[in-house]
Amino acid sequence: MNTPISILMLLCLSLTGIAQPTVNLANLPKVTIDLKNADPLTPDAFSHFEVIDERPDTARIGIHTFVHTLGFSGNRQLVFQHPAALEIGDYLNTHFARPGASWSALIVLRNLWLSDANYLKEEKVKNPDILEERTHIRLKAEIYAFNDSVYIPILRYDTLQTYKRGNTYNQLNTYYHFWEKDLTDMLSDMTDSASGLAATRIEHGRRLHREDILQYNRSRFDAAIIGNSLLTRGVYTSFEEFRNNAPSIQNFEVKQEKKEKILYIKDANGSSYYTHDAWGYCDGKAIYIMRSGSLYPIWKEGKAFYFFGQAYKESTSPAPPVYVPGTPATVSGVGAPGVAPMYTPGTPGMIAPGTMKTASNKQRIYTVDMDSGGVY
Repeated sequence: MNTPISILMLLCLSLTGIAQPTVNLANLPKVTIDLKNADPLTPDAFSHFEVIDERPDTARIGIHTFVHTLGFSGNRQLVFQHPAALEIGDYLNTHFARPGASWSALIVLRNLWLSDANYLKEEKVKNPDILEERTHIRLKAEIYAFNDSVYIPILRYDTLQTYKRGNTYNQLNTYYHFWEKDLTDMLSDMTDSASGLAATRIEHGRRLHREDILQYNRSRFDAAIIGNSLLTRGVYTSFEEFRNNAPSIQNFEVKQEKKEKILYIKDANGSSYYTHDAWGYCDGKAIYIMRSGSLYPIWKEGKAFYFFGQAYKESTSPAPPVYVPGTPATVSGVGAPGVAPMYTPGTPGMIAPGTMKTASNKQRIYTVDMDSGGVY
């Protein structure tokens, strides 16, 4: 098992261009995710499945912040036992392929990512419903039927599955087991949906060439920020400016305030004003992304971009019973300093225990969605 990544090393890292950092995600301990057995829900439409992995990072399928256990915690990289294209292809061919069918299926994997539900406090204030979310599975893929050189679009599958507090994912002994099961169910649902649409889409769908499909899916990696080792200094006002390595604001300054880097834009009169709306900025050597007004350095692995940022977490735990001073007590130890007595309904001098919330802002690893510019 590799040594866990050092957050301090990454935060202090000085990048040249967008070269690989001296430490990377490969240093994280690995957790292997296994796909489970599943039965197809409808008759199979395809004789064979071919999977092409067109994700920005093909080395892993997610990152999980390991739950504190016996004093140990830290980030884990989630991986299959084999490359994702091979793992998923073997699973689909084992459970869904029907020898003798007239068409095969090509699946282009654009996104597959398992992660914690890492939100900023600002995001949770705007949408309190996400406060209960704990983990996510993202899956985005395109399915085509093909026969010889003819390819027909069948389905674009794009889904996000969220898990909330109070379910089986809070049980340490079964956490990854249930994650594996639900990812398997998602792949099964995707393939079953494509199978059900196949006949109609094959009859009426467009005819495409394989190279057109591959070029379309790889075009998002043609972005200048991925292929260009020379970074342009300036402030990115949008994700597109970041992608194009073309920041539109050149007159700015960055200040260190407490532990945060803060961005100021200079106007035509030379005055500076604080901004929290920019996408990020580049100093010509390193890239920083902005979240809730703070700046975090980005590093690149493969064709993907990652950064450490502060995630707002809330946890709920039982609160001890409260002793009311000056009232009679019949339970030994009630009111003694540092003692948390057992509560019995009707105990004199006691208020029933409730719940208490603990908030924390901890460093989490985020990735940039190269389709939308969002982060998760």
